[in-house]
Amino acid sequence: MASQAKALTLLLSILVVSLCKPSNGAGIAIYWGQDGGEGSLADTCNTGNYQFVNVAFLSTFGNGQTPVLNLASHCDPSAGTCTVFSNEIKSCQSRGIKVLLSIGGGTDTYSLSSADDAGQVANYIWNNFLGGQSSSRPLGDAILDGVDFDIEAGSGQFWDDLARALKGFNQQLHLAAAPQCPFPDAHLDTAIKTGLFDYVWVQFYNNPQCQYSGDTGNLLNAWNQWITVQSNQIFLGLPAATEAAPSGGFIPPDVLISQVLPSIKSSPKYGGVMLWNKRYDNGYSDAIKGSRSKMASQAKALTLLLSILVVSLCKPSNGAGIAIYWGQDGGEGSLADTCNTGNYQYVNVAFLSSFGNGQTPVLNLAGHCDPSAGTCTGLSNEIRSCQSQGIKVLLSIGGGAGSYSLSSADDAAQVANYIWSNFLGGQSSSRPLGDAILDGVDFDIEAGSGQFWDDLARALNGFSQQRKVYLAAAPQCPFPDANLDTAIKTGLFDYVWVQFYNNPPCQYSGDAGNLLNAWNQWITVPNSQVFLGLPAAAEAAPSGGFIPSDALISQVLPSIKSSPKYGGVMLWSKRFDNGYSDAIKGNVAFIGSNYTSGGRLRFLYNWQHYAH
Repeated sequence: MASQAKALTLLLSILVVSLCKPSNGAGIAIYWGQDGGEGSLADTCNTGNYQFVNVAFLSTFGNGQTPVLNLASHCDPSAGTCTVFSNEIKSCQSRGIKVLLSIGGGTDTYSLSSADDAGQVANYIWNNFLGGQSSSRPLGDAILDGVDFDIEAGSGQFWDDLARALKGFNQQLHLAAAPQCPFPDAHLDTAIKTGLFDYVWVQFYNNPQCQYSGDTGNLLNAWNQWITVQSNQIFLGLPAATEAAPSGGFIPPDVLISQVLPSIKSSPKYGGVMLWNKRYDNGYSDAIKGSRSKMASQAKALTLLLSILVVSLCKPSNGAGIAIYWGQDGGEGSLADTCNTGNYQYVNVAFLSSFGNGQTPVLNLAGHCDPSAGTCTGLSNEIRSCQSQGIKVLLSIGGGAGSYSLSSADDAAQVANYIWSNFLGGQSSSRPLGDAILDGVDFDIEAGSGQFWDDLARALNGFSQQRKVYLAAAPQCPFPDANLDTAIKTGLFDYVWVQFYNNPPCQYSGDAGNLLNAWNQWITVPNSQVFLGLPAAAEAAPSGGFIPSDALISQVLPSIKSSPKYGGVMLWSKRFDNGYSDAIKGNVAFIGSNYTSGGRLRFLYNWQHYAH
């Protein structure tokens, strides 16, 4: 109990310091420059509504063309009259506003013909708008903060080369992208995948399939795809008025505040709102600016966190537990019976054994039921019964004998959509397990290549802003795992239950040396709780790895439970667990210690992150 009080004091101290710091705040980005009647750049910044201003557009460049800056009727670059904006740019920057040069736009007078052409364009932009030098800088001597890629024409080639070339001048240079909301974007996908873009403001307008049109469904589905890209901040791009987007996508401010922002602001990648454009922003940013930030959620987060901490710290255990696989033998008993033993904290329903690469997904639950005949829907009540006991029930995909693979990132996204709609929080008319909503997905990938499982993890995690999707991985114990290494390195997996069996180089074989050496490698993986995966009986693992319960308790658990990443024990499978979990369950958890490590400290970090 003494350690609990110390832990509570430490956690509260960290929390107070964190919440008293100024928030990094989500912001509003605005496009300026395409209408002489929209007011000056200085006036735009002086509203206090914007944190980013995109000066639009460098509309002609590349492929041997002389670059042309087009600021409509604001000024004439060819006559040198745009240099007057230099002081206005500096004024904006003095207020902490980032001012970017937007390149491209809706015209088709720009293109890149090669990587060398991209390098030449980068040199021009650097010397004429950024930190380089030129005798003919269109906007004078002001140094812009970065470049926005609003690429809506031509091919998707060489924009990645341009991004690399620009970042090569200065790693602190800010890069933004303004893709259309259909995912992935036809022009900027390859560039965005470089991971070099600080901001991605997605145009959720003039694109009926992914914009708001009276309900938020299509928009939120697309948002969940976009937050999987390699950028720290994703913005919701909207028209500032109905007339700003002839093909639709305008969201009335009250609807944005009540229906959309609450659903997207919980994402750690949420950056704010982008508006097209200053000409049309006649009160819209005023109406929404108080709601686009995460600041207001800090007090709620603090209250909820304190409540959970009090309850949590009064419990006797940190909750290390036992995970079990169920579903591969009709004689193992029902799912409800499995949960009613009280031995397990996680149940993996195994397996979705066929999926990907154009295949019709197939759920294989051996002799338990026949999904094609609809007889597995009866498990829905059993799943809910398990969950009512605090047990997490996950869908396990893959297995040792399935027919599964992923052919591309797009294929991974399609599989993620299927799983979300048929087993998780989405909707489908043919949910194999009925209307019960599983807690997450376990990746038991033992075949094929290691490609695109990271894309699947990101796509599934993208749905978490609607309902938390727990992700687990079941790699083989040789480190790193041949199939799941890239996926695990995303840091998105909550649990990694490592199979320390059927792998002689790293399993128990009379002594624990090889196993413990491998364990020490596995606890270096990012973020996850790591579980010791074992066969529940000798016959469950033909190639060995079974540890008698007394040896596990005396030789292995004392050595691994000291790790802050220790999560418990995983067993294969319920069919073979005839007393093994009974024998070990009292020793799996550790009592009254490590309250400031592992899961709880990570929990605190996550709440701080979301509250900011």
